[in-house]
Amino acid sequence: MSETQDHQVDVPAVEPTGHAQIDAALERLDRLADLEITSHPEEFDAIHGVLRESLANAGRDGIALDSP
Repeated sequence: MSETQDHQVDVPAVEPTGHAQIDAALERLDRLADLEITSHPEEFDAIHGVLRESLANAGRDGIALDSP
């Protein structure tokens, strides 16, 4: 990762997980820099909720993912 002149860190794109809800949450996280900072807590809370729900339902959602 390298810093650009405006002190933002370049982050490589996240690989899709194959789980639609998690991929959508990661895309939302990736777009966070485009939002006003005052909306960040709401976004973090929503993203955390999706990830928490996905973890709680792991193995019960019928989606079998390959482990690397």
